[in-house]
Amino acid sequence: MKILLIFPPKKHWALREMPIHKGLDVEAGFYPPLGILSVAAYLQKYSGHEVKVIDSVAEELDYPSLEKRIEEEKPEIVGIYTCTEYLYDAIFTARTVKKVAQEIKVVLGGPHTYIYPPETIAIPEVDYTVLGEGEIVFHQLVERISKGELVSNLPGVLTKGDGEKKLEIQKISNLDDLPFPARDLVPYQKYRSILARKNPITTMMTSRGCPYNCHFCNSIERGKKPRYRSAKNVVAEIQECVEKFAIYDFLFFDEMFTSNRQRAIEICKEILGRELKIRWHCRSRADVLDKELVEKMKKAGCRLIQFGIESGSEHIQKVLNKKLNLKKVAETIKMVRQAEILTYADFMLFNPEENERERMETLEFAKKLNLDYAAFGIFQPLPDTEFYFRGLREGGIRNDYWSDYVKSPQSAISTYWWPGDYTAEEMGEFNLYAYRNFYFRPKYAIQRLLRPEPVGQMLWRIKGAIKVFLLRRG
Repeated sequence: MKILLIFPPKKHWALREMPIHKGLDVEAGFYPPLGILSVAAYLQKYSGHEVKVIDSVAEELDYPSLEKRIEEEKPEIVGIYTCTEYLYDAIFTARTVKKVAQEIKVVLGGPHTYIYPPETIAIPEVDYTVLGEGEIVFHQLVERISKGELVSNLPGVLTKGDGEKKLEIQKISNLDDLPFPARDLVPYQKYRSILARKNPITTMMTSRGCPYNCHFCNSIERGKKPRYRSAKNVVAEIQECVEKFAIYDFLFFDEMFTSNRQRAIEICKEILGRELKIRWHCRSRADVLDKELVEKMKKAGCRLIQFGIESGSEHIQKVLNKKLNLKKVAETIKMVRQAEILTYADFMLFNPEENERERMETLEFAKKLNLDYAAFGIFQPLPDTEFYFRGLREGGIRNDYWSDYVKSPQSAISTYWWPGDYTAEEMGEFNLYAYRNFYFRPKYAIQRLLRPEPVGQMLWRIKGAIKVFLLRRG
C-alpha cells in the first residue's frame, strides 16, 4: 500500500497572540517532525509498504499546494500529526485528503488524540485515531487494513464504531528497538535554528518521559518515569546524521536530557570516543547539574543549555509545582557560563496567584542571572493540566473553552482565563516591557559583544531587537 504521512500547515493557531510574539516572528527557524519520521522509519523497516512524508511547514505549502501533492502521491492511507493548538489545520488537512479521494483512509495521531479521543474520532473526515506512541500501533493498523482484517479490537486504535471501547495509550518500553527517524524523506537541508552555529540542524529525542509534574504542563510524559535510549544508540544516530546528511548541529528535545546523570556522561564519552566534531543544545532543570557533568558536556560539544525557570518568586515556584531552589538556580547558571556554555531560560508571567511584585521579581531575577537568552511568555492554561482543572473547579474558568474549541475549532479562542484582573492589552504591554528591559541594557550589550557568535545569529538578534523597539505598545 502507499502510505503518506503529513505534518499540516500551521495556519490556524488556537489562541489569541500577544503583539510581542508577532513582533518576534523573524524566521527563528523550524525543526523536523520527528514523530512522523519515526513512524515512517518503523514502517520502512518492518513492512513492504511505500512510505512518503510531507512536511508542509518546511516546504511552505498552503492548502491548494498540499492538495496537489496529495493528488500526485495517490496514497491509500494518510496519517496526520495532530496537536490541540493547531487542531483546525489537522482537520483541514483531513478534509483536503477526502477532497482528493473519499476512499483514502485518514488516521490522526499526536498529542491531541489522547487528550480528546472521542472528539477526535468523531471528526467526519477521520477513519481511525491512534492513541499514544504511534510507531508500533500504526504499523499494526496499516497491516490490518492492507489485509482486510478487523481493526476495532486493536489496542491503541479508535474507529467510528468503537463506542465505549476502553482507551489504551500506547508506550514503547525499549526505545533502542526503534529505527532512527527517516530524515531522508523530508528536505532535511531546510531545517534550521537561529541559535545554532551552522545550518542545517536536526532535533533528537534520546528519552521519553519526565519525572516532574509541573501544573502548567499537559505532556503525556509528565510525572512519568523516563525511558532512556542507550548512549551507544543515541550516538549512533548522531553519527548517521554526520556521515549521511552532513549535519553537525543537534538540538536534543528530551523533556530533560540530564535527568539520568550517568547516561548523560556516557553519551558525552561516546561522542568523544567516536571523535564526532558536533555542536549540540539540550534542556535541563536548573538545579540538577554539577561541575563534572557540565565540563564533560562542554568537552563533548554542548553549546547551549535551555532551562525552564518560569518564575523568580519562591511562592510561585510552589504554586507551579516547579519547586526550583532559586539559590541553586543562580549557582547553576554561573557554573554553566564559567564552562563557556550559552544559557537560555524560559519565564512565565501572570501566573496563578502571582502579584505585581512577584512578576517584577521574575524580571529582576532573569537580569541578575546574566543569561545569554531569555524568553518571556504569558501563562496560558492548556487543556488537560492541573491549572485548567483547578480553574474549572474554582470558577476562575467560567466555561470549558478548550472543549468548546475542540467541537468548533474554526475560530480562535479570543477570551480565556487569566489569573487576576488584567486585560490582554495590559499583559501584552508588560510582556513587551519585560523583553525591552532585559535585552536593551548596556550590561547585556557588552556581555554579548564579549561572546563571539555567527554573523547570521547576530543579524537575527539585531533585526529582532529593532522590531521589539519599534513595536507599538498594546
